[in-house]
Amino acid sequence: MKIILIFLLSFGLVMAKAQDKQTFDRIKKHVYEDELRSSATHPDQATSWGNQLTAAGTWPDIDYKSKSISLWPPGEHLDRLKSLIVAYVSPNSKSYQQKSIYDKILLAAQYWANNRFESTNWWHNEIASPKAIGICLIMMKFGREKIPATVESQLVKLMERGDPYKKTGANKSDIAMHYFYRALILEDAGLLAAAMEQLLFPIQLVDGKEGLQYDFSYLQHGPQLYIAGYGEEFLKGISKVMAYVRETPYAVNKEKLDLFEKFLLETYLPIIRSRYIDFNVHGRGVSRPNILRKDQEVDILQQMQLIDPAKNEVWKKGLAKLDSTQAFDAEEQSLHRHYWKGDYTTQLRKQYHFNLRLASKRTNKSESGNGENMLGKNMSDGVTNIQVFGPEYYNIMPVWEWDKIPGTTTRDYQDDQELKEQWGVLAANSFSGGVSNGTIGASAMSVQYDGLAAQKAWFFFDKEIVCLGSGINCSAAEPVVTTLNQTWLNGPVLWNGKEKISTDSLVRNVKQGEYVLHNQVGYYFPEAMKVALTAKEQSGSWYRINRSRSKDPVHGKVFKLWIEHASRPVNGTYAYIVVPGVTKIDKKAMQQLKIWHNTPALQAVEHQGMATIQAVFHQSGTYQIGAWSIEVDKPVILQITKGDRAFKLDVADPLQQEKAVRIHLINISAKVNQTVEIKLPQAEYAGSTISETIMASN
Repeated sequence: MKIILIFLLSFGLVMAKAQDKQTFDRIKKHVYEDELRSSATHPDQATSWGNQLTAAGTWPDIDYKSKSISLWPPGEHLDRLKSLIVAYVSPNSKSYQQKSIYDKILLAAQYWANNRFESTNWWHNEIASPKAIGICLIMMKFGREKIPATVESQLVKLMERGDPYKKTGANKSDIAMHYFYRALILEDAGLLAAAMEQLLFPIQLVDGKEGLQYDFSYLQHGPQLYIAGYGEEFLKGISKVMAYVRETPYAVNKEKLDLFEKFLLETYLPIIRSRYIDFNVHGRGVSRPNILRKDQEVDILQQMQLIDPAKNEVWKKGLAKLDSTQAFDAEEQSLHRHYWKGDYTTQLRKQYHFNLRLASKRTNKSESGNGENMLGKNMSDGVTNIQVFGPEYYNIMPVWEWDKIPGTTTRDYQDDQELKEQWGVLAANSFSGGVSNGTIGASAMSVQYDGLAAQKAWFFFDKEIVCLGSGINCSAAEPVVTTLNQTWLNGPVLWNGKEKISTDSLVRNVKQGEYVLHNQVGYYFPEAMKVALTAKEQSGSWYRINRSRSKDPVHGKVFKLWIEHASRPVNGTYAYIVVPGVTKIDKKAMQQLKIWHNTPALQAVEHQGMATIQAVFHQSGTYQIGAWSIEVDKPVILQITKGDRAFKLDVADPLQQEKAVRIHLINISAKVNQTVEIKLPQAEYAGSTISETIMASN
């Protein structure tokens, strides 16, 4: 009996090891297949790099002594090595399993193994290089000739960098990824389990810390909006690893998969319009060329087809959106959403996208770092992204006038000012938030920055966005301006729908009811004000905003429209209405919009056609808004919409500190006289919208 027991235990160990071996082999095969599918290098280019490699295993055009922060030249060595390996192990390559290219691979691998190249940026040392080494070594497992064990050991040793337990969000996942690769190379089940635990750890909701938030925004580098950038890396890295481990004991569970897909499908993909994403969500990445175009992100959706094939039709729709096989206005959308953790609002329609970035004491302003985003000091102060076709802002940043970022109220300096604070700082204002019923809503922010104060509010209706500013105060000598847009010039600029503007710049005192139309976006002025416009060439360089990029001149024609408040404004105001996705302004529709208040205490608008009131109460008090008398005992943002038999009241706390708000509503004609005590959402949901039904009396 004892002999039988020993035999069974031994047999069980053998079987377990065999199963482990099968699991490792399957995962490595998935890595191999993914790299072949996603490789962007043409085999002919790989052959060219092989021919340029020196006998020492180096490329003459690479500066191996560089310690550059952003674009680190030695990293190109690993990129080229990977391209050579893909050409060697790909059955479709002319270099498939050829000894001559293997010899080149070995030379380049040996050179890297014999050195310890370092950047002054930890990211290259602890993320990019170890990941690249891991992929190279796994891919070589599928070659006829392998990397010699001594060289492999040297390279594996170089991978032992970074600690995922000390990082958060996308950085945690990125470091854990090369732990994962190292586990596959060594066939270390313990290391693989630890890597998987850390890789999937970021798929959870966190409250204000770095990572995926309860409102399904994504924050990184402190509480800083990064739905793209770090959020994108989160999507890329985790979708990749989930595809690697599919159909194995390490496959992701349903709870984490659901959270991941919700962020992908309800946050990230919706804010892409015809391949181009909202520039607001990319942080300092806006200073990198081509960053807003997302056709390369098809990899994420291709991975999801493997991970969750039951949603294949959903992934196909996403792929059509990213590879531009569908028209810019193909999506039937009618969505409005305020992200109370990210200080971000989206209004998505078939005809347009209109998105808004705010900031507060709870969120970091847009950062500068590693010599990137050098001029982005106003990139969080009520910035609006208006897209009809998609590429309105694509690669415009080098030529932007950076104190006229769309949506902002700023000092108009003689020259653009550099952002001095590195890596993001909290904004000074507490008041920032938004209310939403999922289709329409209102958002507001009290700007307190650069010696300027302003109460800014946006009222999102179905076809129009009413933009109000009040309490604009600044004692500095520079003129103060509010910028309606600064985008690529595309087609004629029309004044009042008929007067084609022939000059490339003008300043005009507009009358109430006048409007400007450009590129299917209308800008309507509901009151008289002084407006300036340019439609001419602007120039700059990528280096101007990103010290790692080219100094070569960049130029192009830009449409720029702004309101002039003059110098040292006291309680200045503005009002304009944006109507995107149109070829003309319907003035009758404009008459349905009533701006009842635009003061430091209250900003309120009524859309009579939609029977909707939206109001931003900066102060408590009793106010008359059209037919409604509304008393609030706390600052709130609210919305009243008329239903068939009742009114719906939506409320949000822009300070995210109140427990409850008392609201007294009177509308004599609607037979409403009601006081409601609304308990406001708390903890991780503070600032989100809560709704009440208001019944008319009999």
